[in-house]
Amino acid sequence: MSVRAYRITKIEYETPDSFNLWHDDELMEFLEKNDYLSALNLDSCGILEIPIEALQEAVDTVSMPEETKANLRKDIELCSEKGCVTYYCF
Repeated sequence: MSVRAYRITKIEYETPDSFNLWHDDELMEFLEKNDYLSALNLDSCGILEIPIEALQEAVDTVSMPEETKANLRKDIELCSEKGCVTYYCF
């Protein structure tokens, strides 16, 4: 069985951003420790998928600004049916 690559013609994303990988250090450590950042390139850019359960665990256990927690809670609510949140990091 093969895996095919498709050219992306359009990416739409929500603003404002949910979090900042360069500034939310403890969240970044949590995501890295749980291997959610492996899909990103060396500059931490790319498309990242994080399961709802992992985001909820981060909100419950990781020290981060209240604004970031609120953003993640909103993402969890909006994407709960999908089971994960997809982020475009750039």
